[in-house]
Amino acid sequence: MTDAPAVETTAAAITDRIAELGDRLGRSRAEVMDPRGLSLASGVPLDVVRALLDGRPAGEPDIHRRFRQRLDLLHDIHRKENGRKYSHGEIAARSGISRQQVQALLGGDRRPTMDHCSRLEKFFGRPAGFLQSEDADALAGVLADVERSLLREWNAHAAASAVVDPGPSIYARHGVDGIALRAALLPDRDRTRLLQWLDDYMAERAAEEGSGRYGGGPAA
Repeated sequence: MTDAPAVETTAAAITDRIAELGDRLGRSRAEVMDPRGLSLASGVPLDVVRALLDGRPAGEPDIHRRFRQRLDLLHDIHRKENGRKYSHGEIAARSGISRQQVQALLGGDRRPTMDHCSRLEKFFGRPAGFLQSEDADALAGVLADVERSLLREWNAHAAASAVVDPGPSIYARHGVDGIALRAALLPDRDRTRLLQWLDDYMAERAAEEGSGRYGGGPAA
């Protein structure tokens, strides 16, 4: 059996899959892909998010400007319990970066090192690469999280509505699309087993239909 093709991870490819999942769950495209929420989660400016979701090329090409945009966003939205922003001194004390360097980074007077980025990402609770990854990649990463969440929701929905009785079969209940969605969550080895089972099942079903078991044979 040949290897399955790699799943596309571009924003445009993922949006189509998310829209289909949302439709299956009775949720609108705007609900499952809210541009403002995606902007806050990815650090990508709202206008760039909207352009990328529409399939238009967009994004800040300069890595240092992207760093400033995302650091400014994090400093603005990541607040203390009293609703106030973290001071330069508080960020310095918790991140291990000197106060002077924190002030220079937030003011745009210093270019960050990889160590700066790593420490700040940990302080603000963001994944590695958040502060400097390209806008399209950052958005694609957040969309992938949305897709995984919707897949889990779809699986839970399908499991809750599944018939306990032996019939109808898994194929009749879920069809090729439903089986494929579940396969996306499986490790490679388990996915291969599922594909092998599906091949065997379809061959068996075709043989049974040919014999008339499902009404496909000649009339009595």
